[in-house]
Amino acid sequence: MKIAVCVKYVPVISRMGFDYENKTIIREGVPSEINPFDVLALVKSLEIKEFQQCEILAISMGPPQAKEGLIQCLALGADRAILLSDRAFAGSDTLATSRALSLLIERESPDIILCGRNSADAETGQVGPELAELLDIPHVSQVTLIDLLANGTTAIVERTTEEGSQKLECPLPALFCVTEGIAPERFAKRDDIEKAQLLDIEEVNCAGLGVDESLFGIEGSPTWVEDIRMVEPDRLAEIITDHTPESAANIISQGIRQRLENLMQSKDKPDTNAQMPRFPGNQEKSIWVITESYHNQIRQVSFEMLGKARELSEFSKSEVVAVSIAPTTNEMISDLGKYGADRVLTLDNSKLGPISSRIISNTLGDAIKGANPYAVLFPATPDGRDLASRISARMNLGLTGDAIDLEINQEGQLVQLKPALGGNVIAPILSKTRPNMVTIRPGLLTPSSPDNSYQPTHELINPSEFNKPDITLLDTSVSEELGTLLINQSEIVIGVGMGVESPENIEKIKNIAWTIGAPLATTRNVVHEGWLPHQVQVGISGRSISPIVYIAVGIRGAFNHTVGIQKAGIIISINKNQRAPIFKASDYGIVGEWENYLGPLVDSIKLLLESLNQPLP
Repeated sequence: MKIAVCVKYVPVISRMGFDYENKTIIREGVPSEINPFDVLALVKSLEIKEFQQCEILAISMGPPQAKEGLIQCLALGADRAILLSDRAFAGSDTLATSRALSLLIERESPDIILCGRNSADAETGQVGPELAELLDIPHVSQVTLIDLLANGTTAIVERTTEEGSQKLECPLPALFCVTEGIAPERFAKRDDIEKAQLLDIEEVNCAGLGVDESLFGIEGSPTWVEDIRMVEPDRLAEIITDHTPESAANIISQGIRQRLENLMQSKDKPDTNAQMPRFPGNQEKSIWVITESYHNQIRQVSFEMLGKARELSEFSKSEVVAVSIAPTTNEMISDLGKYGADRVLTLDNSKLGPISSRIISNTLGDAIKGANPYAVLFPATPDGRDLASRISARMNLGLTGDAIDLEINQEGQLVQLKPALGGNVIAPILSKTRPNMVTIRPGLLTPSSPDNSYQPTHELINPSEFNKPDITLLDTSVSEELGTLLINQSEIVIGVGMGVESPENIEKIKNIAWTIGAPLATTRNVVHEGWLPHQVQVGISGRSISPIVYIAVGIRGAFNHTVGIQKAGIIISINKNQRAPIFKASDYGIVGEWENYLGPLVDSIKLLLESLNQPLP
């Protein structure tokens, strides 16, 4: 057996600086490292090797210095390493990158390809599914467990979902994008690194792939970054020290009173999108929204995307189409129409397989190809990212991942706004191809007010013929973690970080949180420790949320978390380390032990809500 592990050598994002006055990124002196999720993939391959004879091949694509990352892979135990490096690759987007990797990996014919769930710098999670599509093999993302069966041709894998987890049977060869829980972190020892420096690393340039270099780099990339926009901190960053818990809570309560009242009132104001004209039947520049549902209930992100699609339709003068990949009830169809859909298409997957299966992406891709809409919006969820990535690779289309908003410029191009480098930079991305393909982060856009009088038309999408190896759903489980499914809709959320020190303390905080109906959110490190499930992780590799009030407890405040709370109305933090970065991302920060300050703060906010005649969430 051969396992290929794709690794990316990335800058340490937390070490980057930003010159907001000159609108530049300060890269000087910033070290690089193997992308943390790719390290987990490599360690998992080493675990497999302990029980099954196999060769482990580490593959990286990047400039010559990326060889340092491959040396670390060899030091950890990889058998071989290959570096794809050529000036022709510079500026490659995810699809051009996937092309180069697919050509190399096809030559190696591995049984298993492992990737990290996303990279720390680009944050898209697109290369894995795109690579699998180009290689014409199944893939599973968000993988936390891989069990190879004795027949050597099948794997049983588990993946995290928005609600809990899925168990899947997957034929080999296949590609797996792994996440926290798949393996423990492991770091190379100095002696092993010194030995690895003496080993050969094969280098392959563009000519070595045997294809025209125009397939790569800026020329071969269907998307490009138009410019960068620096995001300056706009929080009050008021720090409270040397106050009693009651005094600190009172200061914050008085400080946020007017702002909280304004935020509460603004959320109840009707949105004007419902009064926008509709263009049913005009399909020339239609905008498709790939919706998600759970137990016959449309997810909030679907309504958010429909609201944005209605805005965009003022330019396109065309219909808005909602696509439901599920058995769809009349009530669901009606709800989609109320929130902006002129037409609803249903792809009933109840007898086809999970949304992440190949037959679903092939069928949806065929439908998109036949209609040629102006844009297709997907939710930036595990299933949404998988679908968008495979379809973009299959149709050779540009794809922008995890956009936070969309605009249309004077030339009529769709500008897709994507956060990068922990949210300190916004990259406006354009596409050379049509339809425009984009995944949208949940919790950041505003749904239209419902138009209860509108009834959309409804059509079925017939499955495409498909007889290639595919995944099979064996079992589904739902997380019993209280609040998991409420985090995107809640007006008050309490976030917990490693500073709370133990899972027992998380239970104490949970009890306090529910006195005001607040679910818990968390950071990557807490999930990595197994204290809370991935479904409540907020940040680059988790969710984006926009509650009216966010209380960060024991959270250090690294970029990869704060990018997920940028749309919160008021951010309050409690941390005993006065130098914690979270204070710069907060409106109010309390320096002290959370055990002393959280209870009085929550009680104060509870009284404030009652005084404003606002029911608790």
